[in-house]
Amino acid sequence: MTAMTYDPRQAADDNIRIMPTSDDLKKPHSDQEFIQKALAEERSNHQNLIASSREELPTVTVNGVMIDKQAIAQELQYHPAPSKEDALFLATQALVVRELLKNAVLDDDTLGQEAWDNNEEQAISDLIDKNVHAATPENEVCERYYEQNKSDYKTAPIMSVRHILLASLPEDGEERLALKKQAYELIERINNSTNADAEFIELARQYSACPSKEQGGELGVLTQGQTVPEFESVVFSMDEGLAPSPVETRYGFHIVQVLDKQPGVQLDYLQAKPAIANKLAQQAFHHGLCDYLYTLAEQAEIDGIQMELAQENIFRG
Repeated sequence: MTAMTYDPRQAADDNIRIMPTSDDLKKPHSDQEFIQKALAEERSNHQNLIASSREELPTVTVNGVMIDKQAIAQELQYHPAPSKEDALFLATQALVVRELLKNAVLDDDTLGQEAWDNNEEQAISDLIDKNVHAATPENEVCERYYEQNKSDYKTAPIMSVRHILLASLPEDGEERLALKKQAYELIERINNSTNADAEFIELARQYSACPSKEQGGELGVLTQGQTVPEFESVVFSMDEGLAPSPVETRYGFHIVQVLDKQPGVQLDYLQAKPAIANKLAQQAFHHGLCDYLYTLAEQAEIDGIQMELAQENIFRG
């Protein structure tokens, strides 16, 4: 797994674009908010880590073998968390889980030391395949899930949108305030014009920093997932017409008009069944993995940490 990094100095080098793809989530000035939102959902509990407050890194043993503190320090990069204690707990528990799995591989008659020496990750995968079995969900279970979650199984709405981008990088606070005021002024000009369509096109060509200005700001047909979240969360909730307020994104302020909106279509059960069956099978597998790891933990002698084997934090791999 690649460590997530954030370097605000790179922000100034970003080219301003308006229709980002999912790759744009990797841009530095988008990471901060995204990561913080994810961290808010983290259910780790650093109180489960039993370590002296005088220690920089905890002392944890599994069946008498101490988890290497340098390994804990290296593992920290894979477990961003709101506090140092939370990160230490997650990193340490991940290494404890790995030690448990290693011991299980070594004790397995068909795997053993040779499998571990040849390929550790493959040995762990083979061990899990042997011991974690998730049953395929029955049709009745899938159908009941569909009836309870119908709204989740619709095609995405299709939007025809045009916009005017007043561009500014996120760190330019004063410029952003000025551009926000200007955006409201341009919206008022469009609303007061006797030919709003022509006015929008002319303003797009005059002010927009997006290449779409050559087409009067038209972005074509959009579906969810094509743009950055802060843009589509507003646009896909709009009805046809000009947005009364500018839409702020990492790229600046957008004057947005929805030209046409085709709502999503409800999928019937047969159309939704493959996705539902896959989701329920994955849930069953994760529950089975938690149960298996809990059994390994119960059979081992673990000192220095109280394990919290939830789906979200049991194993990085």
